[in-house]
Amino acid sequence: MIRTVERGALKSLAVGLLFGLGGILSMSDPILLAPGILHDGRSILLVLAPLYSGPLGTVVAAVMMAVFRLAIGGIGAVGGSASILIVALTGYLLTLLPRQWLGSGWKQSALFGFSTMTSLVVLLFLPSQLAWELLVSATLPVTIVNILGVILLSDLLQRERYRVGIQRALENEASVDPLTKLPNRRVLQREGDRCSKEAGSRRTPFSIIMLDIDHFKKINDTWGHSCGDTVLAKVADVIRRTVRKTDVAARYGGEEIVVLLPNTDENAAMIVAEKIRRDIEAADLAFDRDIIHVTVSIGIACSNEPTTDFKYVLEAADKALYRAKAGGRNRVELSAAA
Repeated sequence: MIRTVERGALKSLAVGLLFGLGGILSMSDPILLAPGILHDGRSILLVLAPLYSGPLGTVVAAVMMAVFRLAIGGIGAVGGSASILIVALTGYLLTLLPRQWLGSGWKQSALFGFSTMTSLVVLLFLPSQLAWELLVSATLPVTIVNILGVILLSDLLQRERYRVGIQRALENEASVDPLTKLPNRRVLQREGDRCSKEAGSRRTPFSIIMLDIDHFKKINDTWGHSCGDTVLAKVADVIRRTVRKTDVAARYGGEEIVVLLPNTDENAAMIVAEKIRRDIEAADLAFDRDIIHVTVSIGIACSNEPTTDFKYVLEAADKALYRAKAGGRNRVELSAAA
């Protein structure tokens, strides 16, 4: 779950379902402390649920376990269900504490482990004599097991979370241009091939916008390459704010940026390209104490006949960009093939 599901509500729900299922499986094979009185690993999962699934996942896990505990029945059913809700609430309240109070590593795990002692609230729902016998005979071993269980499971999950973080960081480095923070050519090629396939099978058009910063060499010669890098990064920011979330704006090479527009014909692409051109022309790009204004030349091509091949459409956009430069720059040209 941690490795495959993205962040957000879906991840919280998925991890909550996972923790809830774990608690149900644990309750299906419990230690019988007394007739109708069960001990299992539910508290270990419950107290950690807020750390890994957030409030939504915690509610899902707690409700799943509480309903199942009531379904099992027995003298401890009501108290067991109440303890499930209280342990879950305790775990959630702990996540609200400042980080410096919680600590990290085994200290944090130990704190969450000790908080499982709130599950002893079940004793309040039992006859006094039985409650006292369980308090004397079971409190210490149950507490030790819960603390050790939380420490071990938390360590496992933390290691997996760290490994996933490293993996995603490496994947991000391999797919994102470090200067502009835009996807690189590898991502563009992958998404372009996907659009090309859809255009061939479903007749869904896609368009490509290729743009180049006008007189970029002059910027480097006048203010230095550091200024050129700043200008390129800020132009990328303007483009990122202008295009849709479904579009792919990627650094193609040098000062060239390509925008892949899925499910977009040449007329819609022309509107997007003109907006990009105007937004960049109007932008104040600050470098040190100077304000620099730049323009871009843009070429557009669409996946019309004679072929929907991504490489062909990209080459057509490149030719259109060349005509935009030759025609005076700061303009948009549509591919002749379109």
